Amino acid sequence: MTKTQRAHDMLHSPAEAAINPRGFEMRRAATREDWDHVRALRYDALRERGEIGASHDGAYGDDHDNALNATTFLLMRNARPMATTRSSVSSANRRWALPAADAYAGEIAELGADATIVEASLVAVDPASPVEPKTVLFHLFKAQMLQCASENADWLVIAVRDSQIGFYRRMFNMEILSGAEKYPGLATPRVLMGLEYRAQATLLFKRMPMLAVTDADERDFAASGVITFPDARRATPSKRDSSHLVA
Repeated sequence: MTKTQRAHDMLHSPAEAAINPRGFEMRRAATREDWDHVRALRYDALRERGEIGASHDGAYGDDHDNALNATTFLLMRNARPMATTRSSVSSANRRWALPAADAYAGEIAELGADATIVEASLVAVDPASPVEPKTVLFHLFKAQMLQCASENADWLVIAVRDSQIGFYRRMFNMEILSGAEKYPGLATPRVLMGLEYRAQATLLFKRMPMLAVTDADERDFAASGVITFPDARRATPSKRDSSHLVA
C-alpha cells in the first residue's frame, strides 16, 4: 500500500472528520492580492494580541518574506482568506538565515551542522474566523509538513509564546529547545520548540492523519503551488479558544 492510499484510508475516521471540515484550500502566496491578504491577516492577529503597534496600512511583513529560502502560504475556506504561515528552509547545502536565527543562534546550531531545518513563522489566523482556531492551525501545519517532506528535513522549529508551549507539545510532539527570548519585531518573548521530523513524523501522522504528506500532495504542490484537503463532515461547534491565533 502506498503512503497516498494509507493517508486516504485514515481520513475517514470520525475524529479526523471533526478537525477537517469542508472547503479548505491552501496555496503559495504569489500574486499581489495574495500578499495583501497575508499581510492583513498577520496585522489583525498580531494587533489583537498586542504584539505590534498600529500601522496606517494595516499590513505586516519583514525582510524574510523576500528571502529565497522562504515560502508563504495563504489558507482559504470557501474562497475567503482565513490564515497564513511562512516556511523557511536552511540546510548544509544552502545555509540560509532563518527568521529565528538572531534570537536562537546557539540552539539552532546545536541541531547539527548537517541538519536540514524548516522554520514555521508568522502563523496567523483571522481573529474573526468562524472556524475553531485549532482546526485552522492543523490545516496550516500541513504546509510545514509538506516542506519537511520535500526537503527531507531533520527538524521543524517554531518560536511560540509561553502560553502555547503545552499546545505545540501535545498536538505536534514538539520539544522545548530554548528559554524565552525576545523575537525580532514582536512584543512578547518566545520559546523555540522543535519537532525531530524524521523520528516523529510517522507517529504524528498516525495520530493526526490530515497532516500526512502523500505522493500526490508533493506532485500537486510542485505543479500548482496548491495544497488541497479532502472534504469531511463539518465539526460540531465547540467553545472557542483564541490563545493559539498567532505564533
